[in-house]
Amino acid sequence: MKSNAMTHLGKALRLAMAGALALGLAACDQEQNFGKTGKGIDSAFGTGSRQQAAELPPADPRREKLDLAANGAGDATLAAKVKAAISSNPSLRSVTVDVNAVNGVVTLYGTADTPVMSHQAAMIALNVDGVRSVKNEMVIVRGS
Repeated sequence: MKSNAMTHLGKALRLAMAGALALGLAACDQEQNFGKTGKGIDSAFGTGSRQQAAELPPADPRREKLDLAANGAGDATLAAKVKAAISSNPSLRSVTVDVNAVNGVVTLYGTADTPVMSHQAAMIALNVDGVRSVKNEMVIVRGS
């Protein structure tokens, strides 16, 4: 016969595991900034950008126009690369995804059968060269 302490310990352990699982699933919808080489904790949480901006020289407006034009083509290319990477994964055949990229920030739109598939698509996108972060806006629809 189990003691009361063991019964309560088992319940507490199951409750802690359920809480950890819920937090993990809730994080699936959050912007993904982790796992890329060269990304520190500041870039993951967005706290280092103010200091970095103060250290940069003033921008040249003529150069900005050229950069914007070049970056528009680069954004479309990056979005296409991310979509191809996700589409080429056999376990994500049922995922419907549209990809938008702006300055290396990729946003995923579409549907997935499970939260795991949605998260897997975001992780694949995060590992594409040129992607700085991923915002996962995918919706979970069973049988999509």
